[in-house]
Amino acid sequence: MENKLSFKQFIERFGTELVAQAEAALPPIVTQPLYRKSGRTPKGQQALASAGLLQRLQQGQAITYLPAEMSTGKSKIALDAVLAYQPQGRTLVLCPPHLVEKWKREAELEGARGIILNSPADVRALASMDGPLVAVLSREKAKLGSGWKPAVTWRRGLPTCPDCSRLVIDKDRLPLTQSALERKRHFCKCGSALWQQVGSARVPLADYLKRIIPRGFFKTMILDEAHEYKAGDSAQGIVAGSLGFWVGQVLALTGTLFGGYASNLFHLLWRYMPEFRAKYRHNEAARFVAEYGLLERVTREADYRDGRVSRRKERSSHTRERPGLSPLLLPWLLPASAFVRLTDVVEGLPPYEEQVQLLQMDGFHQGQIKHFYDDLKEAVNAALVRGSRRLLGAYLQAGLSVPDAPWEPTEVVEPDTKRVVASYDPLPGEYQHAKERELLDLVCREQAGGRRVLVYVQNTRVRDQLSRLKAQLENQGLRVAVLRAETVPAARREAWLAQQVNQGVDVVLAHPRLVQTGLDLIDFPTLVFYQVEYSVYTLRQAARRSWRIGQTQPVRVVFMGYQQTLQAGAYSLIATKARSSLALEGELVEGGLVAAAEEDPLLLLARSLISQTDLDWRGSRLGLEKLPDRQVELPLLATPRWVGAGKSRVLLPAGQPVLFS
Repeated sequence: MENKLSFKQFIERFGTELVAQAEAALPPIVTQPLYRKSGRTPKGQQALASAGLLQRLQQGQAITYLPAEMSTGKSKIALDAVLAYQPQGRTLVLCPPHLVEKWKREAELEGARGIILNSPADVRALASMDGPLVAVLSREKAKLGSGWKPAVTWRRGLPTCPDCSRLVIDKDRLPLTQSALERKRHFCKCGSALWQQVGSARVPLADYLKRIIPRGFFKTMILDEAHEYKAGDSAQGIVAGSLGFWVGQVLALTGTLFGGYASNLFHLLWRYMPEFRAKYRHNEAARFVAEYGLLERVTREADYRDGRVSRRKERSSHTRERPGLSPLLLPWLLPASAFVRLTDVVEGLPPYEEQVQLLQMDGFHQGQIKHFYDDLKEAVNAALVRGSRRLLGAYLQAGLSVPDAPWEPTEVVEPDTKRVVASYDPLPGEYQHAKERELLDLVCREQAGGRRVLVYVQNTRVRDQLSRLKAQLENQGLRVAVLRAETVPAARREAWLAQQVNQGVDVVLAHPRLVQTGLDLIDFPTLVFYQVEYSVYTLRQAARRSWRIGQTQPVRVVFMGYQQTLQAGAYSLIATKARSSLALEGELVEGGLVAAAEEDPLLLLARSLISQTDLDWRGSRLGLEKLPDRQVELPLLATPRWVGAGKSRVLLPAGQPVLFS
């Protein structure tokens, strides 16, 4: 006779055994922390993470990943490992340009000599330098060579190959635009380059380094912000891969290893992991996604009538990747990764809270937006029927940004016919829409409580929000500063923010990508995403800029959007990607942004199990009694049986805990 258990009852009965089996299946490879005689004293589990990295280096492993939460001291952990591995050795650091000075400073604090490679002369000087040495190379200096520009022949407004006169088209068989040609170096099907060099010839420092310095000079390479090299065809990704192969052993540091899609990981594994290259070729990302990611097949049917009687149907289908990752990928990552959370490094951090505010627009504002949306959707659908996807980008951009700029007239033009397919009639410029009013109220409340606010804004050029929000906030008597890329270079942003704090600023407005790496924003305990940020890497990095070592105030992160607009749908998508990203790193969180995604029963089960590792049986930390009331029938059997379907399948062996498929 089969007994029926609810989901909650199943966890209560088998939770302890499941945790014990997981610990037995994945025993720790190191138990003794690493403490060096020189350098700063490590905090919390930093020394244990360094010991794990050191063991991988001693084993001769080509790659070790350090997915560590922001402010956990990734540079300290990595430098301790490489300096213990080769106390008199030399290490190459490849990092973003605004972090070169920081890496030099970090190396010197750990007892090594730090040098920044800015020119060929700096590279030549390396040969006479003894260790311990840490050479810091900006990724821009590493890849920067001669400039280039598109080289096509324009005929009747269409780009053609200068050699064979073939029309230059994209994957949708549509002519490439000038902006598309400028973003990437294209080649014609005949093999001719559709670009040419401009300016004087310059040798990228990465190439010069490999030419002048003998292989083996550097014992290890530290790849900082490794997630920014995930693209297969980016110049910086190719350079990072070639330098890693040249050095031989790489420590890849990142605060966000996984961006939500399985394809984000393919090149980060392929470039540095020999055993991964043995299974996959460089162009087999699609096969990797099919095995370890989530694919969705979309089928479209069209019914045609030929003449008065005969009819025919046409069916077309395509697949697209969805956010998510199979647990089967973990054997590739777990043995090569040291995951570190902020709570592993420091105790007593203040609370961290995320809140999604989906606001209701005023009636007349919503009416204007609905009319614009309806016209735009009709035009997009008509274009899709014709096989054209050219309007999708305009639909997405306008749908996300127009609700936040009701004073700005907007027209969407069909690229081929130049016909206006949708237009938005602006409201008066003095009108404050609901999101603006809510932001002003929020900032004033925080300022009254002695809390500074950093507001993240996406539209900083077209439909510029920065100037308008600055004026509105200043009208409330607030002291406001605006951070723009063109006025404050990356290397000066840390000093610029400190200066604003010293001058008593109440609120700073900036694009999230300007502060996503290398900056501590402890002075801004409240962070507001005024508009949707699509990149999980940028969002996670920017959201954790304030919740760091040294923070004494509760950190509040607010995501603002409008109901019944594309903004609400965008938050659902980014929440799904963020949840997948966090789950890969063992962080199965509840509430906040990830609550906007649909619940995954497999993650619900895993989260409940993880919570029991530091939870008394009454559920005092998470609260087992607070699990959802949804019933998942799991029979207790005398023989093994698979239960469920798809990603939610679980195997119930007789008398044994659950194993995930």
